[in-house]
Amino acid sequence: MADILALGEALAEFMRLPDGPDRRPIYRQGFGGDTSNAIIAAARQGAKTGYISAVGGDPLGNDLMQLWAREGVCTDQVKIKPQDPTGAYFVNPHPSGRLFSYARRGSAASHLAAGDLDETKIQNAQILHVSAISLAVSSSMRHAAFKACRLAKDAGVKVSLDTNLRLNLWTLKQAREVIFDLLPLADIVFPSDDEAEQLVESSDEDTILRTFAQHEAEFVLLKRGEKGPVMYTKGQKRAFQPPKIKAVDSTGAGDSFAGAWLAYYLETADPHLAVERAMRVAAQTVGGHGAVEPIPRRAEVLRAVKAT
Repeated sequence: MADILALGEALAEFMRLPDGPDRRPIYRQGFGGDTSNAIIAAARQGAKTGYISAVGGDPLGNDLMQLWAREGVCTDQVKIKPQDPTGAYFVNPHPSGRLFSYARRGSAASHLAAGDLDETKIQNAQILHVSAISLAVSSSMRHAAFKACRLAKDAGVKVSLDTNLRLNLWTLKQAREVIFDLLPLADIVFPSDDEAEQLVESSDEDTILRTFAQHEAEFVLLKRGEKGPVMYTKGQKRAFQPPKIKAVDSTGAGDSFAGAWLAYYLETADPHLAVERAMRVAAQTVGGHGAVEPIPRRAEVLRAVKAT
């Protein structure tokens, strides 16, 4: 049984490289998808992990299954849907911002349904991680995510929500309605500052933190990029100073932070220590290209922490 489960859509990633001599675009294939990035980050920190999703019966779907196998992520809750394609996205690297375009409509993961869930495995996990993208991909995945969260909550499993906002998938009005409907089920919330301002309609940090904690979430971890995260728990907030690093690509940084924090919090029961280690994971992620490849492993993170 996995201790940390994540639910969502994984994607094939095509990272644009510098143009060749003939000025034709060149892409390198990798992997992405916010909850997949997070669960891989957790696995690389030593957590027992599993993924709930679906992939197509195509080479890209096979590549994702092999990736999770290499990373030690259990895939017995990943459905293979031969009639549907695996989703993909294209990214231009940038130290900040999100320069993405997607080819995911009608993907296998978008057809994940509540009936695909293994209820026993969700009820026997310790943490279930979902994101707003898990809620936005399709109505069937949204229903699956809500059902999974209710199963987890009823069984005493902690629910983790990343409020990743993608307005190419739904409107801001829809996002607000659905995300705030799920908040009462969430024990841990990971908003990003720029997206949180849109969801809450306020740039005031305290307002943002209190809004996401209003249904008694135990932890709100506000991701603020190079400014460092703020953790809000039991009515108190603490800002953290991130390590200095030359950022080359922000893809997946917030996802790796969330996954690493969940892994280290589950291991140590120390939320502050978990933030310190998760910041190292995120910093090293932005120091390389792609969402998955630069995510550091546990030994590297602990060496970096020890050296400070």
